[in-house]
Amino acid sequence: MARWFDQTIVDEGRLPLFFLLVAFVITFLFIRFSVRMIRAEVSWWPGNVTPGGVHVHHVFFGMVLMLLSGFGFFVVDPFRTPVADCILAALFGIGAALVLDEFALLLHLRDVYWSEEGRTSIDAVFVAIAIGLLFLMGVHPLASDDVVGGFRDAADNSTRIGLVIAVAINVALAIITLLKGKVWTGLIGLFFPFLLLFTAIRVARPRSPWARWRYGERPRKQQKALDREMRYREPIVRAKIVVQEAVAGRFGLPEQPAAAPREPRVEPVAARRRPGRLITAVRWRRTRRELKREPPWRLPTLMVSAAIVGGLIAVSLDDSFATYVLDAGTTATLLGVIAGAMATLTGLVFTAVTLAMQFGASQISIRVIPMLQQDRVMRGSVGLFLSTFAFTVIVAVDLTAVSDGSDAPAVSTSIAIALTLASAFMFIMLIGKVGSILNSTQLLRWIESQGRLAVVRQYPDHQPTIAGAAISGSATLIDDPRPVSMTVTLRDAPSQGRVLLAINLDRIQRLADRWDVRVDLLVGVGDYVPHHADVFEIVGDHRDVRSQQLLSCLLFGDSHGPSVSPAAALQAISDVALKALSPSVNDPSRAVQAIDHAGDLLLMLAPRVAAEEQHSTLTLIGGYRRTWGDYVGIATDQVRHFGRGSIQVQRRLRALYETLGEQCTDEQQTALQERLAALDAQVDIDWTTPIDRRLAHAADRQGYGSEEGRVRQRRLRINTTTQSQAPADPAAR
Repeated sequence: MARWFDQTIVDEGRLPLFFLLVAFVITFLFIRFSVRMIRAEVSWWPGNVTPGGVHVHHVFFGMVLMLLSGFGFFVVDPFRTPVADCILAALFGIGAALVLDEFALLLHLRDVYWSEEGRTSIDAVFVAIAIGLLFLMGVHPLASDDVVGGFRDAADNSTRIGLVIAVAINVALAIITLLKGKVWTGLIGLFFPFLLLFTAIRVARPRSPWARWRYGERPRKQQKALDREMRYREPIVRAKIVVQEAVAGRFGLPEQPAAAPREPRVEPVAARRRPGRLITAVRWRRTRRELKREPPWRLPTLMVSAAIVGGLIAVSLDDSFATYVLDAGTTATLLGVIAGAMATLTGLVFTAVTLAMQFGASQISIRVIPMLQQDRVMRGSVGLFLSTFAFTVIVAVDLTAVSDGSDAPAVSTSIAIALTLASAFMFIMLIGKVGSILNSTQLLRWIESQGRLAVVRQYPDHQPTIAGAAISGSATLIDDPRPVSMTVTLRDAPSQGRVLLAINLDRIQRLADRWDVRVDLLVGVGDYVPHHADVFEIVGDHRDVRSQQLLSCLLFGDSHGPSVSPAAALQAISDVALKALSPSVNDPSRAVQAIDHAGDLLLMLAPRVAAEEQHSTLTLIGGYRRTWGDYVGIATDQVRHFGRGSIQVQRRLRALYETLGEQCTDEQQTALQERLAALDAQVDIDWTTPIDRRLAHAADRQGYGSEEGRVRQRRLRINTTTQSQAPADPAAR
């Protein structure tokens, strides 16, 4: 490493640039740490610089340092030394970091440091670091050093003209790439021109200037750009945001607590506008991607493949750079121990996961199995153990076949040891993950989180309504007097499964409007659709109807999991409660926990279902909508039946119905009142003694948190009397 540093940095005269880059990175990390401490209002950290009440941003200090270092280069030029150059370069790097950290403020001319626009500053810093590293490695934009040398040494003008044309072509390709919205590729392509040719001919990003100018009347190009953005760009952006927030803190959060909200005004809600074709396509593609279940073998397979390739590369590096400095016998023994341990550990993991699945399915819920299969720690641990095994075997085989017996590869062995240490930490994480998944509270929390995602996906255009408020707009299904003229049948069995996971309702509405028909759905989300089953009925003239277009609006899969729809999440929570109330388990407290999570989902669903029922734009589709009564019934009816004989469950259900009644609209009260009446009748049948009836008729959010029960928060009275002063009447205490 020291030799490489001397040859690449010192001998090439890049030591000042090295100091500049190091000072830049350290200053950026320090200033980000400082502002995060200030934002968190840490008492021991000095706050903002505010002389005379004026907040001086650190961009001011950065500009001062950049000016001083710039003037310093000219002042010390007659008697400059390497030490002076490095000091001035470091000062310039410090100033540049302070300026670029507030680049967004300079760009917008307002304080957007912690807003979403503030991410521009982090992007600018990352670009500066990347370009600085390229210069430090001796890579120049457009190969300018070679071009200048070739231009100077050219024997004739034709060579010079060719060089100028090549540079002009590269600059033009870079401009096209930047206009297509590919900023990073355009900047990096200046240093590696072959990238520019590849990116310039690719489709532009959908919001780039190129797309606005050239894709306005080319919907296929625009759709292709959107597909590529969703498939490739969004995962990269999400990863970039994770890195940004890990380094620089969370963006988009208010610096001070928001003021208390005012009382909402009861106003009519305007009729909802139907989403456009582009928004519909983006939502449907996102739904397909979210509901597509990743096979549990994919991540381990990718990791093992990467380990095999990495092992071959590491062995080649050892052979090329002669890094054989370890004892061969000791290394062979060590690699053998590692390989055997990884094989044993992988078998142990498979056994533990299988036992966890069996125990969870029998004692908690069958929903534990997909949770274990989809958990990243589970798949990552298996992949890491197998990767370590594969990498170690490759190194051991190379050691046996290539080495002369006196020394061993240092790089490959070091990587194998690092993978072993990572496997040890992953094994600890795996033990904790299995324990948390087998905890019913964690399982219910996971199901609820999946259900919340399904609620947002199914009701994306939710507009909050107030209980009892009048809502304008009509969601009445158009009454078409024409007879049913056609049925659409599912003739080809879907390759992914036969359970209906999602329906593209907006596209069906648009197709029905185009064909001047009404479309009635004969199946719903969660239904198992058998072969040759009727899925649509067409009311009206069906001559223009294309069955394949309607069938393409349906998404099928293997199972109706909690992430598919709110009804599936409520069913999963109900299953946990039913398992807890079974005679073999008999755990009413777990059933109460399940009711808690079901109540959270119902509270989230209530305003969305009300808004959907009142002003939906899907007036040409029938048979698709679940009502509020459906959701309440799915969540509580079976629990109410199986909870007979448990005062704790009956009190919690009553509290749930009363809480929902306070938040629901007048139209939604009927479903709750019917179930409250059924619960009262059930209590009168189950309990014959007065005290049991009184206890069962009380509503309690904890099931049995107090004798009287509680739904609203009550003021607690603290008895400050001494033991001798305590009243004799127990009721007074």
